[in-house]
Amino acid sequence: MIQLDAPKTKKNLIYETLKARIVRNEFRPLEYLNEKDLAYQMGTSKTPIREALQELGRNRFVTIIPNKGCFVTNISLDDIREIFELRQIYECAAVRVAAQRQGDGGLVAQLKQYEENVSKESNSVQERLLAGYQIHSAIVQAMGNSRLYEAYANLQDHIVRIRIYFMQRYLHHRVTESEEEHRAIIEAILRGDPNGAEEALREHLAHALEFIRQHI
Repeated sequence: MIQLDAPKTKKNLIYETLKARIVRNEFRPLEYLNEKDLAYQMGTSKTPIREALQELGRNRFVTIIPNKGCFVTNISLDDIREIFELRQIYECAAVRVAAQRQGDGGLVAQLKQYEENVSKESNSVQERLLAGYQIHSAIVQAMGNSRLYEAYANLQDHIVRIRIYFMQRYLHHRVTESEEEHRAIIEAILRGDPNGAEEALREHLAHALEFIRQHI
């Protein structure tokens, strides 16, 4: 019998901790990760550290090179392009469904909350960028397909990692443009226009990718 909501193992907890540090860029691209040092820092043996690093390798957060060790995966233009291609597949399908439903109650509330948040002049660039990221996540989650969202969740971590990595390079005008693009997506969803919502989303992703290409 499959046990649901099983408690996390030590390896799982270490995996989540290390992944969070990679996503937040506390461990920088190409940084060497020493099993012994990590085990000491986390108060454990090397075995669960090694298991967690292997799992991170399978999910492309680290690269393990025989006889050399474990390194944080680099952020290359090819990686970014592949991630954006996957985003188009997941998010365009989800935004069409969201528009066909004109947003359910929960999604509408999140979209309105986004509008309120971006109107606050006190918000930092980081807060504004992460608010936009949450809109994409909410649209996919509102589709109600748990398997699709589970697949998207791993991609989310890579998306956030890229956003944080480029955070210092985001210019004020690009953040403002991004918010305007989000508004176009939201308006199309709320008026029940699947084609318009998908077109607005594709344009937004294309602009975001082009900005990164220019600043990588």
